[in-house]
Amino acid sequence: MASHSNRNQHMSKPFTVDHLVRFSHCDPAAIVYYPDFFDLQHAAMEDWFRDALKYPMPEMIRNQRLGVPTVSIQGEFTKPLAMGDVLHWEVRVLKLGRASVQLEYRGMKDGADHLKIVQTIVFMDLDKQVAVPIPEELRSRIEEFLAG
Repeated sequence: MASHSNRNQHMSKPFTVDHLVRFSHCDPAAIVYYPDFFDLQHAAMEDWFRDALKYPMPEMIRNQRLGVPTVSIQGEFTKPLAMGDVLHWEVRVLKLGRASVQLEYRGMKDGADHLKIVQTIVFMDLDKQVAVPIPEELRSRIEEFLAG
């Protein structure tokens, strides 16, 4: 793990991104319908690949034929969110394997936790449908978000 004196002792700096909760995310109770949190979480992962890792998923999929399917996902939803709320994501890497990455997404509003999602993705050759090692140039960038 990179040692940076300005970093928190317990965790490296997370990737952060904000998403507006829209009408289309909400159910008749006027709160986010829980499966939509997984869609919002996936958007946060795409943003992390594009903005933090500089490895945009569309290029990875189209040009390299490399995908990152989810092999495991778990969510805890502690407080509701409603249309117009801004969902603030913090994305950290919990575990980094040869071909897999376990990610933690903390979803917050105004500094308070509202949900947590833990997801494991695996790098896959889309043509052969088999797991492949994480590309070396990407591994070092992913390590920057590894929780300590």
